[in-house]
Amino acid sequence: MFSDKLQVSRVQNPSDPVAPLALSSFVREVFVQLLWLTLFFLVLPASLWLLPPLAVLSGFLIAVSLCMMHRLVGLFDLRRLTIPSFFYYVYTGVILIPGFFVFRDEITPSRWRFLFGIESVMLTVPIGIWLASLVLNFRRQETASYFREPVEPEAPGPAAKRIYVVFLGLAFVMVLINLWEIPTIPLVFLIRNPGEFLQTALLREDSAKLLKSHFTYVYYVLRGTVFPFLIMVAFGRYCQHNQPVWKRLFLISLSLGVFYAALTVEKSPVAAILGLLGIFYYLYKGGKLSKTATILVPVLFISFPLIVILLAYQGSEGGTVGGALQAIGSRLFYSPAEVVYGYFDVFPAVIPFQHGGSLLKLAYLLGWKTVDIPNSVGLYMTEGQDIDTVSANSCFIGNFYADFGLPGVILGGILAGFLIQCINVYLSRKPKTVVSLAAYAICFWACGMLVSSALSTQMLSGGVAFSLLLRWFFRNRSEVDLNIPPRSLGPELSPAGG
Repeated sequence: MFSDKLQVSRVQNPSDPVAPLALSSFVREVFVQLLWLTLFFLVLPASLWLLPPLAVLSGFLIAVSLCMMHRLVGLFDLRRLTIPSFFYYVYTGVILIPGFFVFRDEITPSRWRFLFGIESVMLTVPIGIWLASLVLNFRRQETASYFREPVEPEAPGPAAKRIYVVFLGLAFVMVLINLWEIPTIPLVFLIRNPGEFLQTALLREDSAKLLKSHFTYVYYVLRGTVFPFLIMVAFGRYCQHNQPVWKRLFLISLSLGVFYAALTVEKSPVAAILGLLGIFYYLYKGGKLSKTATILVPVLFISFPLIVILLAYQGSEGGTVGGALQAIGSRLFYSPAEVVYGYFDVFPAVIPFQHGGSLLKLAYLLGWKTVDIPNSVGLYMTEGQDIDTVSANSCFIGNFYADFGLPGVILGGILAGFLIQCINVYLSRKPKTVVSLAAYAICFWACGMLVSSALSTQMLSGGVAFSLLLRWFFRNRSEVDLNIPPRSLGPELSPAGG
């Protein structure tokens, strides 16, 4: 009976007024057409006269890409951000725009391949999104319907609490094992020895990348997916039911998760937890955030990196607030594009194309000879410095280029767009529960982090696969018992909004 009522509520009522939506759609279409006419007959000719041809071509490509993305996923609707939109904004701000400055600063012949590579994503990813939308019969109205509907009511009984506590307990045990295996905890060393940034960096490598442990992969997934998932589920259930037990579980999981993420003094894990909470709250509130939350989330996001830099560079220029903020800005909005350029510079001039060898686990299974690409590129970029190991993790196109050159970049961009949209459509068609929103938020973050990691990494250990697995494991029994239908829009359902 409940499911029948829910299904009926999703069918558009023929008596509902549709004139405002139709008028809005008409005005939007007219505006787009006028924009294109203005571009072709005014802006483009003027640009060709005043600007270099390369700048005009790049601007035209970006304009086409923006139009494609808005028509496919509603790029400019900030109250209904989707995974493809989030990726697109992050890529534009972190790789594309800084990439133009990197292109200007570099003088090697690889700069042209680099420019082609970063600009190609602006077309190949939308093409992949379009293909996925075509295959899955996705319409933009589904996004509007998803954000408009409230979170499905849950009834987390003893079984839900028991599953949560078991996972939290196992996570705590793994944290203790990890603490026992680490010779020197970088966070403790930094607190006791502020200003020792080089030694802290070496200890960070020893505690993570170079740690000799059978659980290294487990630690990585625990830090990046399991703890954030537990934190968001407890937070969402407390927001929904206002029960003290979920408040306590939220505070315990948040404290333990942030503590564990901070141990290696890596800046991104703690920032990721706080950023994920912001994304989750955005999805939970249907895209409507208060001014306080809008300001608080970015402040919390940069708080831990700011503290680490102030401690690590105490007594030097980086030890000031201004220097720390400048370092964070450079790390976020210049270094990722610079690392991508390093990949285009190293391959194939220094190291030949790997033809799939960058997929270390696959290469190991097949017995291929592999190269630690992030370490090799990092050592190339820091040549002359007294560093034995460094990880220069690149945007996903860097790994595709290292394997297959420019054809790999093009096909990799299409594949990335296709997978991103498939994930987005899959989760937006599932019941809108707290557990699903937690998985959705992790997939948001994982796809956004394609600007600094390989596609295969983000799809597997980076969060997507494990968040979907956790969603399946944690889904509330009420979702099954009440037979809540999936959110797919079949012939019997009409989209509820434009």
